[in-house]
Amino acid sequence: MAASYESDFAEWTREQAFWLRSGDLALLDKQNLAEEVEHIAWRWRDELAWRCAGLLAHLARWQRQSGHRCGLWRRLIDLQRTQILRMLNRAPSLHRTVGDADFVQDAWLDALMRVVGEDHCFDLPLACPWSLEQALAPDFFPD
Repeated sequence: MAASYESDFAEWTREQAFWLRSGDLALLDKQNLAEEVEHIAWRWRDELAWRCAGLLAHLARWQRQSGHRCGLWRRLIDLQRTQILRMLNRAPSLHRTVGDADFVQDAWLDALMRVVGEDHCFDLPLACPWSLEQALAPDFFPD
């Protein structure tokens, strides 16, 4: 008996993978399978947004809390950049997303939420002061 998408998602996915590999496409739950494949792309985009917001938050701290800069902060910025670049290498189509003004603004607003209440971070602008291309540059550390 076929597993139901609604009642046992884990078993449903195993069955869908089996039917795909077997070549018996008539048994596939095409509608739900197509939706799940589309959701995978959105999850990648969401992960990219989360990482970009983290990078922008670190850069905002770096700029605004200059008296507290340390090697750890630089390392966190470098690590976030590395993770973002890995994602972009694995999914090159996401490069378009990085240049999208709405995506950048959403990531910046998420970054603001992360630093709200921190020293010297009360008056950050509502619009992102850097492009993501600039923020991803290995030698970019705002003063």
